[in-house]
Amino acid sequence: MIDDDPEIELPDLIRRLQHQIEWKPESAARHLLKRKLRGHLPADATLANYERLIQGILQSTDASIYIYTVESTPYLTVAATIENQIWLVIANFSGIIETAFIVENPASYLKQPAFRYVGRLGEVLA
Repeated sequence: MIDDDPEIELPDLIRRLQHQIEWKPESAARHLLKRKLRGHLPADATLANYERLIQGILQSTDASIYIYTVESTPYLTVAATIENQIWLVIANFSGIIETAFIVENPASYLKQPAFRYVGRLGEVLA
């Protein structure tokens, strides 16, 4: 259940995601393939590699936390630098990973009105 202010739920949601990566049924393989085809991951990357990368982002206390809203539905967005690239992890408030990808132009992408900056992961979990 999402409160009027989804920020209240962020600490529990982030901890749940840190504990376990969960995908929509049959979407993990599709997302992995897309990341390989776009050159975000090596051709030989496995789902385990992709999930380790996602876990690293979700564990980074310096990661930036945003609430991304689409048609009044909020999503957690975690942005972190991995190998000089900004990666985003987007999850719904049920704890399901929607996607994780390299954002090509983070400065303009994250300034879109749909993104609201909340703070650093370490601050949100404090």
